[in-house]
Amino acid sequence: METDNALETVEPYVRQLREEGWCVLDGVIPADVVGEVREEVETSEADYNAFSKEHGRWERNVISFMPKFAEHLANDRLLTTIRQLLGTQVRISQTEYKIRPPHYELVRAYHSDFPYDLNQKWHISQPFPSAVIGITTLWMLSEFTTENGGTWIVPKTHIDLRNPRGKEDGIGDRNPLDGEMQAIGSAGSVLIMDSRIWHSNAENPSAGKRTAVVVRYAPWWLNLELFGVNTATIPGETFDKFPEDVRLLYEHRAESREPTVWI
Repeated sequence: METDNALETVEPYVRQLREEGWCVLDGVIPADVVGEVREEVETSEADYNAFSKEHGRWERNVISFMPKFAEHLANDRLLTTIRQLLGTQVRISQTEYKIRPPHYELVRAYHSDFPYDLNQKWHISQPFPSAVIGITTLWMLSEFTTENGGTWIVPKTHIDLRNPRGKEDGIGDRNPLDGEMQAIGSAGSVLIMDSRIWHSNAENPSAGKRTAVVVRYAPWWLNLELFGVNTATIPGETFDKFPEDVRLLYEHRAESREPTVWI
């Protein structure tokens, strides 16, 4: 349960999320361990891809390959911030590698995330309700700068009734948009976004790798049984090693384990 002190600490971030649709929380992963976590993520992506190629993409949840990273997903400041928008009981709906190599080229692809992504079969129809139904977090495991391509966002678009992928809206998702900016932060920071906000991955023109992980949080009542890759399970023996507060976030994906909360 959040204390008054914790709520006071995150209040500026919560206010920015409500007003702007995004914020960056610094130091979620401490500086003395973020290098170790980054190495695990970069190394494990190849292991995950090899396993998925052999067994199928739906067979093993991504987080199973990143136990050191998983330890930070229930960070107190982070969850206190998220719970102010989603409610007390939250779950993780998706975990995804976002590693971009040096000199990575990309055309803008502005969109909103699940359940607002109009290119996905399962999405909420426009106009989107005036409610927060998803929080997208981008964990910056290397420094994000304008030089290596911080994520593009368009502040305040979480309350815009239009959408870049709306067929009748005439915006288009491939071009620069008025008001766009790049979210930057030091390694260990987390970009937190209302999942409605218009955002896009960015190119990486630098000579270094840009490493991140996307983790999406959802309220307890949202149906998450729609995506094969995101419904993949976590082996019980791997799940058991997660910290207790992290197990609560992934309990709905634990293999051969009786749920204690999500029943």
